Amino acid sequence: MNSLISALIVIASLGVCLADVAPVLQVCSRNDEKLGECITKVVDKIRPNIANGEYGGGRTAPKLDPFSIDKLDIDNGPSFRAKMRNVTIDGLSKFEIQKIRPDIPNKRFYITAKVPSCLVRGKYELNMNILLLKIAGKGNFNLTLDDTLVNMKVQYYLEPKDGKSLLKFHPVELKIKFDKAVFYLQNLFGGDPALERIGNEAINANPHLLLDEVKPAIRDNLRDTLTLISNSVVEGSEEDELLPKGKA
Repeated sequence: MNSLISALIVIASLGVCLADVAPVLQVCSRNDEKLGECITKVVDKIRPNIANGEYGGGRTAPKLDPFSIDKLDIDNGPSFRAKMRNVTIDGLSKFEIQKIRPDIPNKRFYITAKVPSCLVRGKYELNMNILLLKIAGKGNFNLTLDDTLVNMKVQYYLEPKDGKSLLKFHPVELKIKFDKAVFYLQNLFGGDPALERIGNEAINANPHLLLDEVKPAIRDNLRDTLTLISNSVVEGSEEDELLPKGKA
């Protein structure tokens, strides 16, 4: 779920690290042959700002550590129904950028990032079939995600306004690949200890059965949030301010 998760941070970082509109930021020139490396260094420098959403000069954005999702609802019929509430994700600010490929002529960036580890917590209500076992429960859950991979495409455009060409972002495109995942759902089967253990073992024997069901809802939530963060941070700025042609 993190997905969570991760993606989230790198796009938000891209939206802010290029701009000189926030006091904490260092500008990277669009002509820099190592633009991707420049962006990566700026992101590493402002990790505390990415986590708490404070970028100086009164400029703020949603914080990313912890990251909150109010609710996720999935209904795929009798074989899978899930509700998740008050979900929080810790550890996203520890993301690692593996690659940034700028494509300035086409106004876009391709980003690959990994989140080494994050903890997802919240409340759940679940009805799910795994082979011949029908798993049901309602209560608190924990999910540990390790080595989550996120691929993103960030596309921007210019919007004329008051004689300026303001930079804005299209909805971020995300692809999330979960690697290692461990669930613990409390109160499965009404809290019977033996059945709760069996249910969690069944889920963790192939956690991707559950993760794949909730991935689309998580991806859409992240897309909307990342787009909002990116646009809020660069609001009112032109392309030449955010990506100057000369030296930074």
